Amino acid sequence: MKRPLLISTLLLLLAQASVAASLRNYENRVTRAAEQIERIKTDSEYSEQGLETIRELLPRSEKIEHEGKTASVDNTWLYVSLDSYISEKDPQGKLAKLNEIGGRLRALDEQLVRAEETSAGKTDSTNARSEINKILERPEYREKQDSRIGAFIKEVWRKIGDFLSELYAAFMRLLGKIFGSTAQNSWFANILIIAVLAAAVIFIMRVVRQIKPRKKRGRKRTILGEELDAATTPRDLADAAMAAARAGDFRTAIRKLYISLLYDLAERNVIELEDSATNHEYLARLSRFNSLTAPVGYLTDRFDYCWYGMTPSSEEEFSTCLARYKEAMERAQSLGPQAAS
Repeated sequence: MKRPLLISTLLLLLAQASVAASLRNYENRVTRAAEQIERIKTDSEYSEQGLETIRELLPRSEKIEHEGKTASVDNTWLYVSLDSYISEKDPQGKLAKLNEIGGRLRALDEQLVRAEETSAGKTDSTNARSEINKILERPEYREKQDSRIGAFIKEVWRKIGDFLSELYAAFMRLLGKIFGSTAQNSWFANILIIAVLAAAVIFIMRVVRQIKPRKKRGRKRTILGEELDAATTPRDLADAAMAAARAGDFRTAIRKLYISLLYDLAERNVIELEDSATNHEYLARLSRFNSLTAPVGYLTDRFDYCWYGMTPSSEEEFSTCLARYKEAMERAQSLGPQAAS
C-alpha cells in the first residue's frame, strides 16, 4: 500500500542528494511544511501522514544553491521537535509543541523571503550571499553533536535494552530446557510470560505507592511553553528580563518582558491564559482594546522575530521593547472595570 510513497520518497532523496536545491525551492518547501503543521492542528487523524510529508519536504540535511554558491543546511532541529511531539502524551502539550514548530518554520520562511528580496535588490552578489549564509549557517540549522552527558545517557539506554533482550532470550531458553523446545512457542509459555510481567507491574505499582509525592505549591502556569511556578509574579518576570539585558542576552530579555506583559494582562482579566495558545492568538483576543493593540502588536512582532526567528537582538531593540512594554502596562491600568467585562 505504501510502495508508491516509498518510491517517491527515495526518488526525492536521490534527486536532492545529487543536485542542490535553489533557495526559492527551499523556501517554498518550508512554507508547505508550516501548512502541514496547521493541518495537523485541526485534523488529528492526519497527523501521521502530515509528519511523513514534512519529513519528505525537509530532509534532515541538504544542499542549498544560490548565485553559484552552495550552503549546507541541517534540519535536525525539526526532526528533534517532531520526535518530541510524537512522544508527548498530553493533548495540550502536543498542541503547544506544534505551535512551537509552526512558529519556527514561519519565522524561518519570513527570513528566507526577506533574504531573497534583499538579494534581488542588490547589485553586490557577495553581500547577498553573505546575508543568506547568515541564516542557513546558524547553529540551529546545523547538525548538533551529542554532549558527553547525552552520549552517556544513550549508551546507558542501549545497554539496558541489550540486557532486557538477553534476559528474555535466557528466559525462553530456560523454558525450552524445562518443557521442551516446542514449549517456547506454546500457549503455556505465553501465559507464563504474561504472569511474570503482571507480577513485575504489581511490584512496581506497590513501590510507587510507597513513594510520598512532593507537596504541590499551587497551580503552575504555562505561557508560550514556559512553565511558571504559582509564586512567580509578572514583576518577577520583568526583573528577570532586566537581569538578562544587563548580562547582554537581549533575546531572552525580550521573551521575559513579553511573557511578563501577558501574565499581567491575565491578572487584570484582560485575557485568559491557555497552555497551548500562541502569541498571535493572544494578540487577536486583545483586538477589542484599541489602546493596547499598537504596543502589544509591536512586542508580539519583536518576540516572533527574535525568539521563533532565532535572531540575536540588541540593546537598542530591547530599549524600544521596554518602552512599549511600559506603555502597554500604563494603558492596561487605565482600562479599569472594562477589562473584566
